[in-house]
Amino acid sequence: MIRGLYTASSGMMLQMVRQDVLANNLANANTSGFKRDMVIAQEFPTLLLKRMGEVTRQNSIPRPVKPEEIGSLGTGAAVHQIVTDYTNGSYKATENPFDLALAQDCFFCIETPAGVRYTRNGSFSVDAEGRLVNAGGYPVLGLDGPVVVEGDFVVDERGNIIQDGVTVDTLIIVRFPDPNVLTKIGNDLYAAEGQEPETPENPRVLQGYLESANVNAVREMVDLITVVRSYEVMQKVIQSQDETLDRLINQAGR
Repeated sequence: MIRGLYTASSGMMLQMVRQDVLANNLANANTSGFKRDMVIAQEFPTLLLKRMGEVTRQNSIPRPVKPEEIGSLGTGAAVHQIVTDYTNGSYKATENPFDLALAQDCFFCIETPAGVRYTRNGSFSVDAEGRLVNAGGYPVLGLDGPVVVEGDFVVDERGNIIQDGVTVDTLIIVRFPDPNVLTKIGNDLYAAEGQEPETPENPRVLQGYLESANVNAVREMVDLITVVRSYEVMQKVIQSQDETLDRLINQAGR
């Protein structure tokens, strides 16, 4: 009986995490370069139930009955890990020269007070000092440090910044052999711990384009409704278990 309470409550906690992740995906459905997260669940060990201890009598001699399998009993589930889906979103033309999009697995490098961070959100602008910055005001890094642009400029597929026919700087664009080591730190930025980035041969930079989030809002809404319904079912299971315990302790005891 008590096991049923723990099994249902563990399922409720799992659904709460799934709800938070799905809600965050929906909230960033219009964020350029956003990558959706997914919750991977892990079940607790399953118990095999058997009927044991029964005895028959043959010629007045008690003989034990071979244990008979009743079935298996689940003991709940928990969050195993939260993984990010790095598949590309669709590309949309903006005709804004400060908007840049990248090929799959590549990232822009951003200088922050905490060190270099990475992003796929290429919605950039120019600050008062002429530096190319992201939405948070952090400068975009090139080979010569923070990228500075003056007047009209062109960015080719390799990330070279060209003004008046002369290459003035080159964007630092990297990729990671295993992007799953990246950690989301908010504001469309990622941190990389324990893995050195690589330099791709052709990052395929698209100027005047932005990558949309790879979030299917309809699918996320359907999954969110399923999560809410699952949470309600397990809540009713706990209420049923609680009522049964109440009858057992207070009524059967009397």
